[in-house]
Amino acid sequence: MIDFVAYVLVRVLNIIFSVLPVSFTLWLGRRLGVVAFWVNKKRRLIAYANLKAAFANEKSPKELRAITRRVYQNMVQTFMEVLNLTKVNRKYVDKYVDIVNMERIENAAKSGRGTVLLTAHFGDWELSSLVSAAVGFPITVLVREQKMKRLNEVLNRLRESNGCKVISKGMDVKNLIRTLRDKEIVGILADQDAGKSGMLVNFFGRPTSSHYGSLEIAKRTDSIILPTFIMRTHGPYHKLFLEEYIDFRNMQSEDSVRDNLQKYMSLLEKYVRQYPDQWLWLHKRWKSTPVRTVLVLSDGKAGHMNQSLAIAHQIQKVRITQGYKDTDTKIVVIDVKYKSKFAKTALTIAANFASWRCHGRMGIMKACLEKDSYEALMRTYSEYVVSCGSGSACANVFMARENNAKNIIIMKPGMIGLSHFSLAIIPKHDKPPSRKNVVTTTLAPNLIDRDSMHNYGEKLRDQLNIEKNIVLGAMIGGNNPDFTMTKDMVNKAISGLIEFCKAYDADLLLTTSRRTPKEIEELIKERLGKHRFCKMLVIANQKNAEGTVAGILDICDIVAVSGESVSMVSEAIHSGKKVVVFGLEKRKEGFTKYERVLDLLEREGYVNCVHPSDLGTRLDKVWRTVRAIKKVDDRDRTLEAVKRLL
Repeated sequence: MIDFVAYVLVRVLNIIFSVLPVSFTLWLGRRLGVVAFWVNKKRRLIAYANLKAAFANEKSPKELRAITRRVYQNMVQTFMEVLNLTKVNRKYVDKYVDIVNMERIENAAKSGRGTVLLTAHFGDWELSSLVSAAVGFPITVLVREQKMKRLNEVLNRLRESNGCKVISKGMDVKNLIRTLRDKEIVGILADQDAGKSGMLVNFFGRPTSSHYGSLEIAKRTDSIILPTFIMRTHGPYHKLFLEEYIDFRNMQSEDSVRDNLQKYMSLLEKYVRQYPDQWLWLHKRWKSTPVRTVLVLSDGKAGHMNQSLAIAHQIQKVRITQGYKDTDTKIVVIDVKYKSKFAKTALTIAANFASWRCHGRMGIMKACLEKDSYEALMRTYSEYVVSCGSGSACANVFMARENNAKNIIIMKPGMIGLSHFSLAIIPKHDKPPSRKNVVTTTLAPNLIDRDSMHNYGEKLRDQLNIEKNIVLGAMIGGNNPDFTMTKDMVNKAISGLIEFCKAYDADLLLTTSRRTPKEIEELIKERLGKHRFCKMLVIANQKNAEGTVAGILDICDIVAVSGESVSMVSEAIHSGKKVVVFGLEKRKEGFTKYERVLDLLEREGYVNCVHPSDLGTRLDKVWRTVRAIKKVDDRDRTLEAVKRLL
């Protein structure tokens, strides 16, 4: 039924438009193009994302939105001209089409060889084939069959109205080869995604799956390839560019097909860069590219960053299992910096109303973020956005809308609804709701795994002189809004560490964090800097080599960690070692979030909590206790969720 209606509609419009001025039908096409821009959600999102992928580093969101709108206008104008193809004759071409380098098709026709006019969904590509026929060079066009047979029939009739022939992709390709061997001209479109069977060449800086069958056919039939691009200058007026030949006779390389395909795609890129609104961006051009980008948003908190990077690496790991190289997943980190607390609140409120209509409308982001942060975000295109905590959640939502990307939030996003995220990873102590897009975890995601621990542990062993059979690891953090690290409690904790080392003749490996107060760093250096048990002391704010924590966790047999950081505690637990957590001095009364987390972890058997003054005693007790270490399955759970998302 739909096929019949479409068939009748095209026939009726062809009759009506045949008596109307071309300028009027194109004026109408531009108006209808604006309507299509607003109502065609699915393709508009794809078109804008494609433009963002190509021009993120060159054009602003406002410019990209304007280009997307003009793409729709040009597309509908092209459809209007298809309905007018019966008008195209030599007189029409002489009036409306300026052919640049006409001698190239004339010389190709005289060469005694077949000619492939290789073009793209650029400008009014349907018109270009009729132009060739109108100036004396009839052409056979390879087209894709439409699903609706009647509509396909009437469209082919319009294409053949003035001297062109149409053959369909598939079994009729042998007729295409026969045509070229008969020294005739064929027209082929070769600019869409070719899937897994395509050849990867560079296009806008990305490996891009491209059709190469037309080049193989040209090589096989000893035909000349003439790249052709038609560009609308204004209204019904066009320029048809005939580029330099691509000729296999002049190439001896075994990679000649790839080299010539790259030459054609580079030509196409040149034209698209000059006239971006004239190319058909509505298809997923980079659907089959192996390269994907993960944008990690940083709120300046090291613990949150580690959690975000852990999930970004899980995306990379999943893609490796799908057959991609580790370098095919690019991880880009950008700081989210607000102009003020009010700006952050305003952007958070606005994020609750963000929808697909936001792409190209990033004024609220520009108003709320510092200039360097905003510009860095707008210059980045990514397929995935990852952030941790409420501080960067609003930017996560807007970047997902801007790039038509999938987004992941770790921890509750504050005042923003979870429906704005593709996946939410929330620890059970935050009491997450039961939803399809929510994964509940026991611990915070982190970068500690067997491979990283082993690799960094081996490097540390080469540097250190580990003499003892027992090694104690220690991770000391710093202040947060609920806890403060005092010299008194750190003194007690250090005494506990030394007490354990004396009792078991153990080596000590200790690292601070970037949050550790300077006076605490000085105290630690004073007491442990030259202590005979301390084989390694890392002050993170002075020197923090990559993999320090992973290396220490690999070498140590038992680990002590300050309890104000859920991220640090999670890293210690994921190491698979016995873990003792010592508390800090509280800033305020009441049962804090951190205490609630530690209480839950202790009740479930993951850690042992203690006051700093009793650290040595508790380390001794935990070490002597023969009990299987309880392991968590958070990583498997989040990995499965990421697999489903990808």
